[in-house]
Amino acid sequence: MSATSLKGQLLIATPQLESPLFARSVVLLLEHSENEGARGVILNLPTTATMTDLAGKLFDDDFVWDKPLLLGGPVAGPLVVLHTRADMADLKIASGIYLALDATKSQELISSGTEPSLVIANFSGWEPGQLESELDQQVWLTTPADSAHVFADDDRDIWRTTLREVTAEKLKRMLNLRELPDDPSLN
Repeated sequence: MSATSLKGQLLIATPQLESPLFARSVVLLLEHSENEGARGVILNLPTTATMTDLAGKLFDDDFVWDKPLLLGGPVAGPLVVLHTRADMADLKIASGIYLALDATKSQELISSGTEPSLVIANFSGWEPGQLESELDQQVWLTTPADSAHVFADDDRDIWRTTLREVTAEKLKRMLNLRELPDDPSLN
């Protein structure tokens, strides 16, 4: 088992991943250690609920914000906010990507409509060694997270985009190319 932490990495489900919840998913790893396992959130699993639906129920204030609530995984957990504001961070995930765990900070970020941000309920978890085993079975690809991927526009398919980028980068390394053509099929 590797002692290298994958915190701040994106896990990109390969087509071999058979779990319906994780099929075509992109997971941002929030924590990862050899002794504690891993915890992350799915970035591309919106629910039908919006922040407007939560206003007045979970928060003191009523407000209108059509941002969807994301389902971060099958493990029950608190409502968290991924965002770019260092001053509201409880945890730095990667460069320019922060997590608000504190209920007061989360409420302030949500009620003010902070962008870019993602509001996520629940999380995904792996026991020690479990994620490493799944990586050995090649059901996940990894790449460093960046804010362009994490906070991508809703129009973009983050799974397809990141899978294509990681595959192209692996091909480039395998062929020892300095640059990969935009469309290798044209060669």
